[in-house]
Amino acid sequence: MPRLIMIEGPRSGDSFRLGHENYVGYRGGVLSFSHRQDVGQVCCAIYGGGERFELLNHGQPNRILLNGEAVRQAVLHHGDLISVDNSLMIFDSDESEGSDSSRIGVGIGTGFGPSTVPPPYAAPQGRPHSMRLGAIVPGEASDMMLGTVSIRREDLAKENINYRQKAYENQDAVLRGIGDKHRIHTLFKVTSKISTILDLQQLLDELLALIFDELPADRGSILLFDAQKRRLRTMTSRSRAGGRVKVKISKTIVKEVIRTRESLLTADAQSDRRLDMAMSIVDENIRSALCVPLVRGERILGIIFLDTYDSQRQFTSDDCDLLTAIAMQAAMALENARLVKEMGDRERLRHELSLAATIQKQLLPRKLPRSQLIEVYGKMIPAKEMSGDYFDFIDHDGGNFHIAIGDVSGKGLPAGLVMIMARSYLRPLSKSGLSPRQILAEANRLLYADTRKDMFMSALVLYWSDQTGKFVWSGAGHEHLLVYRARTRRVETLKAGGCVLAAVPNADHLFVDHELHLEPGDSLVLYTDGVTEAKNARDEFFAQDSLQPLERLVELYGNLSAKDLLEAVLWELKQYIGSAEQADDITVVTVKRPAAG
Repeated sequence: MPRLIMIEGPRSGDSFRLGHENYVGYRGGVLSFSHRQDVGQVCCAIYGGGERFELLNHGQPNRILLNGEAVRQAVLHHGDLISVDNSLMIFDSDESEGSDSSRIGVGIGTGFGPSTVPPPYAAPQGRPHSMRLGAIVPGEASDMMLGTVSIRREDLAKENINYRQKAYENQDAVLRGIGDKHRIHTLFKVTSKISTILDLQQLLDELLALIFDELPADRGSILLFDAQKRRLRTMTSRSRAGGRVKVKISKTIVKEVIRTRESLLTADAQSDRRLDMAMSIVDENIRSALCVPLVRGERILGIIFLDTYDSQRQFTSDDCDLLTAIAMQAAMALENARLVKEMGDRERLRHELSLAATIQKQLLPRKLPRSQLIEVYGKMIPAKEMSGDYFDFIDHDGGNFHIAIGDVSGKGLPAGLVMIMARSYLRPLSKSGLSPRQILAEANRLLYADTRKDMFMSALVLYWSDQTGKFVWSGAGHEHLLVYRARTRRVETLKAGGCVLAAVPNADHLFVDHELHLEPGDSLVLYTDGVTEAKNARDEFFAQDSLQPLERLVELYGNLSAKDLLEAVLWELKQYIGSAEQADDITVVTVKRPAAG
């Protein structure tokens, strides 16, 4: 859920979850946040919802800074730094996609028990239809930025279009449209050869070669529609003369083919110097050109473009009919090949993510730290194959060890990679004799240098020693610590404080070492925001506005062992989520100092 995280100032370490209306101001001289205009002197407001939030400055021009610059009004982006007087906060939009993967429990113990084709294209009656196409990735031939597909009548007239043919809808229409037996035989020959090819590039190369066998083309290209980038991309080109070829393609003709979904033939191109590519046509000595759409159902998959420069080899209307029929059959084969490729890509990605998740799982602690005084237990349940949550136990023997827990902004592969980076820094730093505060300060410098601007991480580092019988800990903008006191059977909430890692280059002064004593029977619960922000089927958060629901669970089960306490919290959380999809990674670490005797 989008939020503001305080990283510098009196409220460092606090976070404020954003709604549709949010106000920042001073109440009693203290910087405050509210969803209503009841914060006293309002400094700024943040309006929005979903993925878009906008900052509006209500104060002096230089009082509110966005990424170091004074602003009156600005759209916020993930990772933006907002400065209000002597306080600095970071905008966390949690811009990650929801998971469609099954839940995987990892850690010590067990866990919880659309096509990329272009949209349909149909021109409404009575007016031309326009669709936006962008620039193309350069290929062997001239890839094309088409802009808006709307044609002026005078531009179209310049193209000397001599013949049009609608794309055939079925094989019977093909046979009725082509009367020549040789051409019918050619059509079936092409169809039989390409129908069994499932590799997309091999299919396109073979298709263009077969077309050159049957039609008097000197040069040709096949361009496919890139639905993700909305571009036509040249996939294969060919020249009868051999060698590397660059085919000049008329944008006006291509736009008209896309708009009408009709094949177009332009003959004797040299006769009209007013063509939009006149100089190219003269230079390349183009005599005639043929452009045919690859249509599958309501979708345009791409085009086939051919030209000739030999005056003895002109395209005819029969050539246009034949190529249109071939294109209809080819579109079916292309769709099959595309589906096979997408299935292969998805399977490969699934395999790679599964492998990455396995590697990440192997990086989680396999052994519990050894202590004569306390028990420790931990578990992580990713929302996707890769998790941005992190926990670790670094055992130094002799009853001395570190506990680390963290949460990288976002989810999935990018967050998982940052989590692995953080682990690679925190492990050696914990063995260097530094205090938790110093470990976080150094990890912050390393992560800031090695990660993108929009990636950051909250964290807690705790050091336990049997000799002292206490924790020394420091926070980096993480969730609060919950301490169950056996004597009172109540929960104490400790603010983590500090600054999220990788937000600012030097935050040494923001990290502070604290001490925590656990008496016999006391427990400690650490967690990530996947616990507090767990949603049920009614889209309600478990503990969004208050920690009381989680505190009540800890009070209810705080007398249990570390393992049983953790399992009880996760079981209750699972009951709350019910049939809803897990929205975020969930990590819980529990510590218990058993009662004497």
